[in-house]
Amino acid sequence: MKKFAIVDIETTGSYSASPGITEIAIVIHDGEKVVDTFETLLDPGGSVLPFVTKLTGITNEMLLDAPKFEEVAKRIWEMTEDAVFVAHSVNFDFSYIHNAFKTLGADFRRKKLCTVRLSRKMFPGYPSYSLGNICTNLGINFGNRHRAMGDAIATTKLFEKCLAADTGDVIMQSLKKNSMEAMLPPNLPVEVFRSLPEETGVYYFHDTKGKIMYVGKAINIKKRIYSHFTAKGSKLSFHTAIGNITWQLCGTELIALLLESDEIKRIYPLYNQAQKHDRGNHILTEYTDQRGIRHIHLAKNHPTLKPAIAFRSFDAARSFMFRMIEEFELCPKYCGMQTSPGACFDYQVKKCKGVCASEEKVEQYNRRVNNALKSIRKESETKLIIGRGRSISEKSVVLIENGNYKGFGFFDDKQNVTTIEHARTIIQPFRHTGDVQRILNGAYETG
Repeated sequence: MKKFAIVDIETTGSYSASPGITEIAIVIHDGEKVVDTFETLLDPGGSVLPFVTKLTGITNEMLLDAPKFEEVAKRIWEMTEDAVFVAHSVNFDFSYIHNAFKTLGADFRRKKLCTVRLSRKMFPGYPSYSLGNICTNLGINFGNRHRAMGDAIATTKLFEKCLAADTGDVIMQSLKKNSMEAMLPPNLPVEVFRSLPEETGVYYFHDTKGKIMYVGKAINIKKRIYSHFTAKGSKLSFHTAIGNITWQLCGTELIALLLESDEIKRIYPLYNQAQKHDRGNHILTEYTDQRGIRHIHLAKNHPTLKPAIAFRSFDAARSFMFRMIEEFELCPKYCGMQTSPGACFDYQVKKCKGVCASEEKVEQYNRRVNNALKSIRKESETKLIIGRGRSISEKSVVLIENGNYKGFGFFDDKQNVTTIEHARTIIQPFRHTGDVQRILNGAYETG
């Protein structure tokens, strides 16, 4: 006969990187009835946030004399030993307890069952499977909501209903090692994960209402998404919110990178931090002053600036600029590398071949600036990047025209796309941004 440890915890917040547990309740169930219980407040080693106190009623004062986790760890370990760990959104509770034991040098491992996933299977069709809503819909009465024992008792009653409704051996199938049920977010159907392709593309995490909450790219979509769910220190509130996953195949990693960058800026997903804004970091740009002298300078990227090239770091940008100054005999002052008044230092030591000494050299100097800029754009001025398609009978094309990314598209591998005009009829147009420039720079560097 199986032993089930039905667990609920209250915490100081939503992360499991540190113990942070303020209360724990355990109900031991033998598959037919409750055989043991345990509950206690815990000293979390930190303050309870005001919104948590408002939700649970647990105050910092209540925890002053509460035991620390290590004082009750032996009891928790023994009660859950050889038991299936059951909870509503099981990965949340389990991760906190696992990390609390980890701080003691112990590796807490238990088989897991999630009552969110079970109730979705046993009682399909409800709009919400939060503990409060599903219990109300199933006629389960309970009190002391948002306290550990109150929620543990409610979860126990829900689990008993799942046991009674399990005519197809669903629970035992969920406990098999290869079922992946315990690893997946509670609101994500296992069929969605199983249908994921092991190919290159962009993937989208949707919340339970269908809204896109995260965009990512991967060489192997299924493998990358699996790593999201198994990575240590991952955000549990993010996992709990996932209700569906969609994707677009891209054929090549370059197209996946370009599409991901554009989609993040277009959709502005809640959980994407990088690339929401065009973060070209440092770019090289140019302008002509009132005297007709062309200036090249480094700047923070901005939508009003047109980058000649973008850099991953300021150090990389400075190194590039100094190499260009030396190669094309440019003036450090008019390249923004010297800001002191008067002529540049190179002129003072009689090395400057720029326009510090005489404006009669402006035309000659501007030609060297033009040659420098041409050299930057030489590799990417006009380019068709042909690569793999989304299937064996397809190829892809990325169009770079006059140094600007125009977009990508797919075509039948029996065709031969060799002209800019033909590529224009195939591609889906996209914006050229600082992030795109950095992606393309990386593509050229790696061949």
